[in-house]
Amino acid sequence: MTTIELAEFLNKTLEVEKFKDVSNNGLQVANNGTLTRVLCGVDANLKLLREAKERGADCIVCHHGISWGDSLKHITGLNYELVALAIKSNIAIYGVHLPLDAHPVYGNNAQICKALQLVELDPGFDYHGQNIGYTAELTEALTFEQICTEVTDKISNSFSALNFGSASIRKIGVVSGGAADLAGQAQELGVDLFITGEPSLLGYNLAEQLRINVIFAGHYATEIFGVRALSEVISQELGIPAECVDYKTPF
Repeated sequence: MTTIELAEFLNKTLEVEKFKDVSNNGLQVANNGTLTRVLCGVDANLKLLREAKERGADCIVCHHGISWGDSLKHITGLNYELVALAIKSNIAIYGVHLPLDAHPVYGNNAQICKALQLVELDPGFDYHGQNIGYTAELTEALTFEQICTEVTDKISNSFSALNFGSASIRKIGVVSGGAADLAGQAQELGVDLFITGEPSLLGYNLAEQLRINVIFAGHYATEIFGVRALSEVISQELGIPAECVDYKTPF
């Protein structure tokens, strides 16, 4: 299998073409076609590229690639360092953003629901006409303190919790990453708790005024799930050595 074939497999599996996204999803930097080892990670940064080179990987698969809109219009500064390191090291870069948030099996949000053992998943949370998250339910109601313990065990031990809503948690909304502004949709969807990634003042104000519980579990911590799942798919279904690197980035 070549890197082009891997990209085509991921594009089809994740239904990349269905999404409008600021990320230029797909194969963002090619290599000479070889595919012997894949390294997955959240961010296509210098650290991950250097680790890929050290581990002998010739492709990295990331949630946050290096091509966003016209971000590579000028290949100078950091852009040059990233592209030059990839090309000189023969490392392809595949980036996939919203499709990996939304995928019903391998996506960040579906995987978070799985980790928390939530059931009755229902797509929701509109983002530019696309559902990117889920509402789901616990098999039995928990207190806010108990669900915080679950988040500590399953997602991150560093998070911000806003206890503004119901004392009993049963229905949960999940949207990974920077979705604090969707707290209003969470309230409309009737959830007892909204779990997202990155905290914001807007999210805080919405939660307080709408009287909804929110847990900001971390942008990175909520988006390691998808690339971890992809590393398993690549390894198990395609037979290509693949692993996921988790830097535990605290943001």
